[in-house]
Amino acid sequence: MNNPDRTTASAFGRYLAGEVIADSASLRWPGLFARRYRFPRVVDRFLVPATPEPLITCQLTGIAEFQEREIGDAWVTRQLTPGDIFVTHAQAPYETRFQSQKGLEPDVLIVHIAVDQFLAAQEGILPGQSEMVGVMDYFGRDEALAHLCFACAEMLTERVPGDSARVAALTQMLAATLIEKYVDSGAGKQESRGGLPIRQLRKVEDYVGEQLAEEISVDDLAKLVDLSPFHFSRVFKQATGMSPLQFVTRERITRAQQLNRETSRSLIDIGLEVGYASPSHFAQVFRRVVGVTPTQFRGDL
Repeated sequence: MNNPDRTTASAFGRYLAGEVIADSASLRWPGLFARRYRFPRVVDRFLVPATPEPLITCQLTGIAEFQEREIGDAWVTRQLTPGDIFVTHAQAPYETRFQSQKGLEPDVLIVHIAVDQFLAAQEGILPGQSEMVGVMDYFGRDEALAHLCFACAEMLTERVPGDSARVAALTQMLAATLIEKYVDSGAGKQESRGGLPIRQLRKVEDYVGEQLAEEISVDDLAKLVDLSPFHFSRVFKQATGMSPLQFVTRERITRAQQLNRETSRSLIDIGLEVGYASPSHFAQVFRRVVGVTPTQFRGDL
């Protein structure tokens, strides 16, 4: 199936590979799009469309090896177990695939919160914030949010009607949880570039600047801002236009150029200071970024 890059919460169910075993649409839940899926043992690569509504995914049962990636990037692999949570408000589609052992096929709850209901909750928590704030991407364990998701799955099974007070309360609780725990609102208004708050971007930049001589991994950078490596890479690229490792390379070579201009230190020492133990590797990367070798760069000064 050729999935679109973007869709809406109401149409989202058309584009997943699993069997829908319960759907809030048939119960007329206002403001909450909740679907329970049972997936086959192996799901080939498919595109997950972006939606304007925030998305919560909770693994209910089963164990799976799950892979996801920004389109064209390397796959990020993780093991999914019951209670694992995804939170995202993706502005761009991404690809996933997964597989599990026979008898351990995933049973998953996927929930979208309607924009109107999210904005209503936002007004109560962040008064004066008229535009919809961005929800930060997250993968991991959140017991409170998982508890709400399991309650939502049980309500689907019970076929609780949309006019039930429990549906309204659940919608409010889910929206409030996302706003209070997964929104970086700063002084009441989120300051961000492409989904990554400026404060977090500066934290990453400062860390890279201090650790240029050391090995720097995407995992290390993601931990600084409490995101999974995959989701961190996505929002970082949205904010800067480059991947985290491309950014690290740029910072290393920029520092090397500065040291080359301002000092008479050997090129081997400069390479070591910016994280390159191999002089040949340093020269290769420098030439790729700058267009000339470190020796030629120094000779042109």
